[in-house]
Amino acid sequence: MAIWRTGELVARLPSATKTIAVVLAVLLAALATFAIFTYVRGIEQRAFDDAELVEVFVAQEEIPAGISSSEASETGLIGRDNRPRAAVPEGAISSLDQIEGLVTADRILTDEVIVRERWIDRAQAAGAFEIPEGFEALSVETAIPPGVAGFVRAGDRVSLIATIEEPGIATIEEDGTTIQEPGEVRSQYVLQGIEVLAVGQRVVTEEGEDGVQQPTERVLITVALEPEEAERMVFAIENAALYFTLLPDGAEPADTPGRTLADLFE
Repeated sequence: MAIWRTGELVARLPSATKTIAVVLAVLLAALATFAIFTYVRGIEQRAFDDAELVEVFVAQEEIPAGISSSEASETGLIGRDNRPRAAVPEGAISSLDQIEGLVTADRILTDEVIVRERWIDRAQAAGAFEIPEGFEALSVETAIPPGVAGFVRAGDRVSLIATIEEPGIATIEEDGTTIQEPGEVRSQYVLQGIEVLAVGQRVVTEEGEDGVQQPTERVLITVALEPEEAERMVFAIENAALYFTLLPDGAEPADTPGRTLADLFE
């Protein structure tokens, strides 16, 4: 009898193993389904959070540099607005108390979200830079990479490279038709060894490729220039793409011919 029961037990083992395997498979499938469900819900929640509208303070009109927060508020330059959470820059204030007693470090543009970093105390504002005799101060706004990633500081010296398309050549055909050949695109130093008087940063809201408003940082570099240099820089600002380079102490001006596509790899 014992031998028969042992054989019966052995015969039943494969069936029991199959049952356990099926149960484990069902449990694993349930766990996988739960994990996927949780992951998808997490993505949906993050998307919902980013799209959620939050109340922020914005510039109703351009706010000049050096104006106090109370004056800006009392004259209606600061107002409230709702923005998608994803479009709210870091440092955006949630209360005017956060900038009480402060003044703007530089101008704040219309519709710009008010952030704490754009306000300084009056003592800092009073310590304005001094313009060397015979020079003029001129400010340039660039994106973060062309502004040397924000590493430029007052007292540094920088050089400016401009990229611009040179004038093309016009030819007149026998029938009187004028054909305008495009000019070469050239990158070359415009000014070198410029003294930096002041540096600031601001955040603007720009529309991205997907149509969503995104905060974008900009660098404001104020430099000292002689009158002819100021004219050259303004022309470059209005007509060319600009890149600043940061110079080490004692750097001498570089004598370069500039670069075009023809000699880019030489």
